[in-house]
Amino acid sequence: MNEDSDDQDVPRLRLGLYIETLKARMPAPQYRLLMEVVRMWAEHGGGTVRLQMDDEERELFTPDVQREMLTIMGLIGAMEPGHEDRADHVVADLGDGEHARGALTLVPPEVAADPERLRTMREELNAKAARRNSDEAELEAIARASGMLPAADADADAADEK
Repeated sequence: MNEDSDDQDVPRLRLGLYIETLKARMPAPQYRLLMEVVRMWAEHGGGTVRLQMDDEERELFTPDVQREMLTIMGLIGAMEPGHEDRADHVVADLGDGEHARGALTLVPPEVAADPERLRTMREELNAKAARRNSDEAELEAIARASGMLPAADADADAADEK
């Protein structure tokens, strides 16, 4: 093996070791859910993934599990040449906004140590969540007005009217 291949193996080995450590210390149901969510995220090419979870899954997907997910995302990102520094990123709690609650993000350590930058990030995230909520409400109103609501929503609306 040459030195270049050793350097390329370090991020992969780091990720593998981290995941094995999680497997050893995390309750099995949480670990399985975390790995399923990471798999879905990776299969969709990263970015934002909207999750549909049942009550049991929501209970298992604690803030600690979410933190581990972000850490794994950083380690996966560090496998991309030129982005090795992502392995050093840390999970930062952005706090609550009016529309975004309990937001966590993965940032370089210097950003995590800067309350002003974190506040700005929280405000931007909150504004995006407000726009998304507004857009979803508008789409639902259009669907309702045109009779295009899915059967489950229509049944729930009928029950609400009783």
